[in-house]
Amino acid sequence: MSKRLLFVTTRLPWPANSGRRTSLYHYCRGLHDEYGYEVSLFTFPEWDQERSDRDKPPFISRVHFAAPIGRLTKLFGLLRAFFSGRPYQSALYESHRNRRLLQRIIDGEQPDVVLFDMLRLASYMKIAKGRAKCVLDLDDLLSVRYARQLRAPDADTGIAGHYAGEMSPLTERLLCHGRIGRMILKSEQKRVARAELRFAGAADGVILVSAPETARLNRALGRPLAITVPTGVDTTAFTPTDGVKKSGTFGFVGNLYAAANVASLSFIVTEVLPLLSAPFTFEVAGPCPDEVRARFAGTKGLRLLGEVSDLAPVMTAWQFTLCPIAFGTGLKTKVLEAMAAGLPVLTNQTGAEGIGAGNGTDIFVLDSAKDLAAAAEMLLDNPTLCLEVGACARKFACTHYDWSIVFKAFGQLHL
Repeated sequence: MSKRLLFVTTRLPWPANSGRRTSLYHYCRGLHDEYGYEVSLFTFPEWDQERSDRDKPPFISRVHFAAPIGRLTKLFGLLRAFFSGRPYQSALYESHRNRRLLQRIIDGEQPDVVLFDMLRLASYMKIAKGRAKCVLDLDDLLSVRYARQLRAPDADTGIAGHYAGEMSPLTERLLCHGRIGRMILKSEQKRVARAELRFAGAADGVILVSAPETARLNRALGRPLAITVPTGVDTTAFTPTDGVKKSGTFGFVGNLYAAANVASLSFIVTEVLPLLSAPFTFEVAGPCPDEVRARFAGTKGLRLLGEVSDLAPVMTAWQFTLCPIAFGTGLKTKVLEAMAAGLPVLTNQTGAEGIGAGNGTDIFVLDSAKDLAAAAEMLLDNPTLCLEVGACARKFACTHYDWSIVFKAFGQLHL
């Protein structure tokens, strides 16, 4: 195999048990299987990931681990970012040691393409510039997501997300929530907006998952540099089963360490569920911190399942999924997986953004709590309708978002 690609990632792409890990996993698979690349990783593992290539999928040749970044280095990086106007999240991933390490890897492997995962790693792009084709995978426009988060009523302003696991509970509470959290988020939104344009303009190609965001970035850049590579779905793994549905049961999927998922769940619990008169069980699958579990304890009909080892059989037992999204950007993996699993999806404009499914046939797009509750009651009372709409949803997902179709989009980068 003569072509080489080095993927600089913010996490190990396995196990594929979250939206971003799943995308990275399949991106690597597609670039190897469909485009003939020998794929290597230079990865900054997440705090709860083992620094080991055990269970490495066969389509990844080698894994190089970034050197751990100490707290003092991160602190000085944040201070420099404060005065320079760079994004704080980028500062948490920067170190001279890792720049030298990446330089040695590029010297040794001589990749044809270096793919950088998300804005937070974009500063490493200058190491490969001029020596390989540099592609920046932004995933979505964080500046737009943060702006929506700031406008969302009663939304938690925390931006730590899964990174909060590395912080003490007190530090996370002080810096990532409330008035201080809002100030940091407002500052980060402006920093990210500037950085997105600067780094995208310096790249040889940019990837976004949503066509509307691709068009928005290209307008801002003044040239068609960004392409759309949608989030895909494993339509084989999320195949509807012949098993018995749990009567009166619907659900939501989301990592409850993420502020957007907590805000979405809060809206469902406080605004939608109280409007339901029929008996129901509302299951929520995804990692759940103790404070979130305590916050929603005692909610009628609610079952917080926590992280599940296999999401597909949990979802396929539901009658439908209720997932209005409080704020966010890009395509929602939870929506596409539910559609592939043959479930009717009740969501809002944010949740359906960029997907292109037919409202009322493939998906239900409803913005008010009253309309969402009415649709939920209609489906609870009509299991046959659930199956009919679910069949349309699966057909749409298989036709437009199966990974075999998504992989074709990489061709726009002239790989």
